[in-house]
Amino acid sequence: MASTGALPQTLKSITATKIKELSKQRVLFEKRKGQIFKAAQDAPDLRARVQVLLEGVTKLNGDPNDAFDREDLDADDAAYHHTASVEDGSARATYTNIRRFLLQSRYDPSVSERSLQDWVALLEEELQSLQLKHEHAAFYSKLVTEWLENLGSDAASASTTPSVAAGEQSDDKGFEQVGRAEMQEQRATWEALVFATAERNPESIRAYLDGLFAATGMSRQALKELRESIKSFGTDLAAQKKSFSLDDLKWVSQSLLKTDLLSKEKTVILKEFMRNEAVAQEVVDVLNMRLSSLDSWTWPEEGIPVEMRRQLNGKYRVFMDEDLLDGLLFQYLGIQFSVTFRSAFDTFFRTRAWKFPRQDISEQLRERRHYFLDARADIVSVNDFRRQTYANDYFMSQLPTSVDADVPEYGDEAKSDISAMGTRRNVLDTKHALLHLLITESILHTTLHGQFTAIRSDFKWFGPSLPHTTILTVLDYFGVPQGWLDFFKIFLQAPLKFSHDGPNATVQVRKRGVPMSHVLSDCFGETILFCMDYAVNQKTEGAYLYRLHDDFWFWGREGTCVKAWDAMTEFSGVMGLEFNEEKTGTVRLKNPDPKFDQTPTEETTSSSLPAGDIRWGFLKLDPQEGRFIIDQSQVDNHITELGHQLSSCKSIFAWVQAWNSYFARFFSNNFAKPAVCFGRSHIDMAISTLGRIERTLFPDGVTAHLRQVIADRFNVHDLPEGFFYFPIELGGLQLLNPYIPLLAMREDIKQTPQRRLQKAFLQDEIEYHAAKERFEKQGSPQSVVRVITSSDDHDRSAFLSLNEYMGYPETYSRHLLAAYKDLIRIPGEIDIGQTMAFRTSQMSLDRTGLSTSHTSRGITDSWDTMTPYWQWTAEVYHAEMVKKFGSLAAVNREFMPLGVVETLREGKFRWQG
Repeated sequence: MASTGALPQTLKSITATKIKELSKQRVLFEKRKGQIFKAAQDAPDLRARVQVLLEGVTKLNGDPNDAFDREDLDADDAAYHHTASVEDGSARATYTNIRRFLLQSRYDPSVSERSLQDWVALLEEELQSLQLKHEHAAFYSKLVTEWLENLGSDAASASTTPSVAAGEQSDDKGFEQVGRAEMQEQRATWEALVFATAERNPESIRAYLDGLFAATGMSRQALKELRESIKSFGTDLAAQKKSFSLDDLKWVSQSLLKTDLLSKEKTVILKEFMRNEAVAQEVVDVLNMRLSSLDSWTWPEEGIPVEMRRQLNGKYRVFMDEDLLDGLLFQYLGIQFSVTFRSAFDTFFRTRAWKFPRQDISEQLRERRHYFLDARADIVSVNDFRRQTYANDYFMSQLPTSVDADVPEYGDEAKSDISAMGTRRNVLDTKHALLHLLITESILHTTLHGQFTAIRSDFKWFGPSLPHTTILTVLDYFGVPQGWLDFFKIFLQAPLKFSHDGPNATVQVRKRGVPMSHVLSDCFGETILFCMDYAVNQKTEGAYLYRLHDDFWFWGREGTCVKAWDAMTEFSGVMGLEFNEEKTGTVRLKNPDPKFDQTPTEETTSSSLPAGDIRWGFLKLDPQEGRFIIDQSQVDNHITELGHQLSSCKSIFAWVQAWNSYFARFFSNNFAKPAVCFGRSHIDMAISTLGRIERTLFPDGVTAHLRQVIADRFNVHDLPEGFFYFPIELGGLQLLNPYIPLLAMREDIKQTPQRRLQKAFLQDEIEYHAAKERFEKQGSPQSVVRVITSSDDHDRSAFLSLNEYMGYPETYSRHLLAAYKDLIRIPGEIDIGQTMAFRTSQMSLDRTGLSTSHTSRGITDSWDTMTPYWQWTAEVYHAEMVKKFGSLAAVNREFMPLGVVETLREGKFRWQG
């Protein structure tokens, strides 16, 4: 958000006006408070002093009638009802009771002078709390003013453009210039790829695809149907001269605003388009004109500006800043083609051309199980669940299923908030789920088969390195009409110039790769990678390649992994892609149990699999421990970077935003969400590492550092811990605490992953003995109509052996499926107990305007509507807040420029290199 923009200036004006009004109110309060104290001092006796203080406090709190009874008010029943209806446990109940007890003291000597003195102290303390709230409101306004004045120079300056990335990025105006050498180095690599033609032979690509898709009659038929659907869609779309409507503009605009493509100015313009229906109709007309003349559409000769943006992981991405109308056009076409390809690929997936893994179970054993157990054919097993999970979460997951489907930006490692902000399934959640699957499968494989192999890789500079010949040849092979191929070729060959190079920047034509964060780019990439998915599927007889865009994982037996890697290697060679060695590796895990043959074989020692570690985020899969461990050396690099970014922040609020994004989100997300399969040790490791990060930067803790900065800058002292962690609505800074969700999850992991698996096998064995006993008493289940075809009468008289029953648990065991689901489960955050002290303090929140209808987030007056994070935060920090401010709220809501704060916090911010 640029400081020279209209919105910041408006916010500054609003804030200045509100601060001026608050200043007037504070002066008036000080005047009234002085009058109350003077009147109290002049009171003839202690009882009169209590009455004066009571009238003053209730008036300042907005409930002046609480100090008088009905006769004093001379009120009718309706007016008196409001005074009488005071909620139990509230502060008003205290004051109305004092009024009643004060009347009692006139006649009843049991109401002692000591009670009167206690009431005086209580009311004077309330006046002091009111004064502190006014002082805190003034301080808070200064914090907001500081934030607004430094929007253009803050390291964490807010942006109206959502961030995309493994970290959130920043404007050129903001951050300390960190990593400029890396930016220039990565730019040179990017230019060497994008502006150089990648020679590919279209005939070689077609021959490879023919060998893949024309291998069987079933695959040829599936390919024929896929081509027909793509060709039909392309032809129909080209024939529709006025297909774009106002409704289309709405969903296309909303979709485009979710990307990180638009500049702040274009974001404002697009939102104005959406608000003004007359203007929107003009935009629709222009877009229909462009759609009807796509065959003559070209890029402007002066070139399209591009800029590099830094992510928290140190990588840079190059973004193209095309004309807004062109951006809407590309978004519309990209989503339309993506939905069509997704539908076609889903249909292909459901044909018999796509293989699925099946265990080699003899017909005799199947019949015996059916005879003795009445085993249903529709039993849901681990194998069924694997297929369902792959289809739902990993097959072509980057393509939307409908035009209004929300497909999150790939590589979004910093966007998923900690549980304080609720839960949602996005790409990051799916990545974490993939890690949970990997560890669960490793435990299952080593337990059942004694060995487990996993490989992981991605393509080096996938987006910038995609050869245009590869893209257009694959699209042509799948039936995209020639007119669209011509348009896509022009779209890919964009004339580009770096905005950092100034007005005389050199214009160069893109000869390779696809533009960043465009839906058309995702569509092209996914269409090509679908071929790799199918190649692996065919070579491995149906094993699953878990892929999120160009980040792919494969596991199972060593021999199967070799076949998969060979298929991927052949694919990459034909398509002109290169594996990223930094992210490529293989891990082999073994069960030391002597029942498994540990003799090395050619299959278990294959040298054809890639060397290297398996890593994700800050995690490394340790082959000795069989679990992910945190790479502390990588963490150390980011501790230094976090220190650089924080030191560049010019305002307290910006500092908090940077800390929340980097420490509370980025680090935590790159440690991966806990799961039962990770065990408690993973949570303990993450908590320990977070503690080390914090103490490396701030030996006395982050709040001690902020407390000192605030004291030096604003001369405000003795701020309680709750001020830093409590929500904005209560006058806090809303510093996020990543320790709390981890500690809350820790209690939900009650046994080791291995013990959970053994429990499933034990349950199977118990069921075996029950089934055997039932058969021996009752015979074969009456519902079974089939008979065993074997000529051996023993097959019908001797019940299944234990080994027969326990065999093939991935196909037959429902208890193993329950254990599998439990192992991949993210632990729930325990509900912390509500103390009586907090419940009493919570009653005071009605005065702040924080009713349960206000928000489902934060600390509210309803315990049940608060998330586990906020329940924990409230309980651990509330005592100091109440001691300092007299209540949970450091300031009354109406005294804060809350709307301005919420507006600024809604914007994401970008990190600069």
